[in-house]
Amino acid sequence: MKRQVTPWQVLAQRNFGLFWTSLLFSGIGTQISTVAVAWQVYEITNSPFQLGLTGLFRALPIIIFSLPGGVLADRMDRRRLLLMTQTLAMCLASALGVLTSQGLVQVWHIYAVAFLSGAINIFDAPARTAMIPNLVRREQLAVAYALNITWRQIASLAGPFLGGIVIAAFGISWSYYIDALSFLGVVVCFLLMRIRPGPHTAQKESALTSMRNGLVFVRQNSVILGLLIMDSCVNFFGAYKAMMPVFARDVLGTGPVGLGALLGVPAVGALAGSAFVLGMGNPKRKGRLIIWVTLSYTAGLLFFALSRSFAFSLAVAFCLGIVDAVGETLRDTLVQLITPDPLRGRVKSLDQVFLSVGSYMGHAQIGTTATLLGVSGALFLGGSLGLLAVLIVAKKFPSLRTSES
Repeated sequence: MKRQVTPWQVLAQRNFGLFWTSLLFSGIGTQISTVAVAWQVYEITNSPFQLGLTGLFRALPIIIFSLPGGVLADRMDRRRLLLMTQTLAMCLASALGVLTSQGLVQVWHIYAVAFLSGAINIFDAPARTAMIPNLVRREQLAVAYALNITWRQIASLAGPFLGGIVIAAFGISWSYYIDALSFLGVVVCFLLMRIRPGPHTAQKESALTSMRNGLVFVRQNSVILGLLIMDSCVNFFGAYKAMMPVFARDVLGTGPVGLGALLGVPAVGALAGSAFVLGMGNPKRKGRLIIWVTLSYTAGLLFFALSRSFAFSLAVAFCLGIVDAVGETLRDTLVQLITPDPLRGRVKSLDQVFLSVGSYMGHAQIGTTATLLGVSGALFLGGSLGLLAVLIVAKKFPSLRTSES
């Protein structure tokens, strides 16, 4: 009987330990910066619509560059690619910090940095996901992928709380400087890593052929396609986090620290949800579970939209974090089990196109709708449409309901 692989055994692998720890600190820095961007844009413009545009500018480069990013992750040395992306991200965070501290920042500067950061991330994320099989043994892959989600959850917990404190105590510019330092830590850790080469796409295959092969694989796999469509619809209609500054200040009557709590408490729930999934082991019929979890998530959006109590909103956000983490862990595990290793970068890039574009475009959508219906009305409508989308996908993709993986 095989012994169960524990998270500590995976983290004890030198390369993966450096990888995970560095990205955790970088993720915390990014979350601190994200809170600062949201607060700063709303402070400058006082406009939910312009706050939502921040997400639109993050989405545009994903639409343009995501497929080439996946091809590059399957063709070049992934550590070298990540060193480049992290260095560029550090420069962008530093530039925004300098502009803010000098009193020169304008909203278009923030939009420009959001666009460039989005462009960097579409090369960064596929390489990160595709590199994991080169850092651990095959029997440790499932736990490694779960830990890859966990560091983002921990960052989502610590970052917003720290972001609210940093903004209140030291000012917005320090949020950007801390983010820049966190990227420097990643660069140092990656330089210390020694990674065995992983499988890459044959160099004789053209980039266009590589992209087409990735598209064909996803199109022909109804389980992956159904998951991508369902999650992108829910992210588009229910992008509630983009409106958190409006909920915090105008609906619930709290300030930057309250905003940090509202953004951070879903990560507390996410950690609980992640622990629950690890306790489940490797459940069968993950597709059916994902459908029910996603339906629960859309119901939570409706409760959050109706809440006028800060305490109740925190409780709902906590529950949203639980079901979000359970769904994300199950979805990523299912996709990774189905996808051949040489296609991981391209499938991840398509995952970004569906999910990130859905989320960031959802920021613009909910910001626009909020100007017409108010922020609570916009989220209630979005949650309702998201629930309807899940039911339609579950009916149109029966293979997702019956998947045994």
